[in-house]
Amino acid sequence: MNNQQQQQSQIPVQDSREPSEEGKQLINLFTEMDNKQLEFLDQSSKSIIERISTFLAILFGVTVLSNNFPPLYLKNNLTAKILVIITLVFYLGAMAAGIWTIQPRYYRRYLYNVGRLGRELDKITRRKMYWLRVAGILFAFGTVALAVLIISIIWAV
Repeated sequence: MNNQQQQQSQIPVQDSREPSEEGKQLINLFTEMDNKQLEFLDQSSKSIIERISTFLAILFGVTVLSNNFPPLYLKNNLTAKILVIITLVFYLGAMAAGIWTIQPRYYRRYLYNVGRLGRELDKITRRKMYWLRVAGILFAFGTVALAVLIISIIWAV
């Protein structure tokens, strides 16, 4: 009997009142966000890939495109050369992580086991969130490296 009382005391007490209109709106908002989360993560990955492509164009414009290759401001500037490579590695890593996030995969469909379906959805969501975070962090580091590269070029000129 004592064991049952301990188990009952561990169950959190829930408010049994009907939620207010504001509460219902919040519940609907979070339900809608939860339902669209995978689509949001895919769209975010596509967006970061587009941004990386733009910044790679800037990087190539700064380093490769000129009448003479390599440009004069890169010829004797070891710091700029290293920064070009670092920036390229960060951006290509971010691009790979973004592409990996939206890569189609085979997912298990447990048609008669809703609990396992929920766990599979959680696994999919966690994987997409992880790789999108990796892409975002690498993109941020690449952008900082690009800014330092541009500053080093301006400083040397």
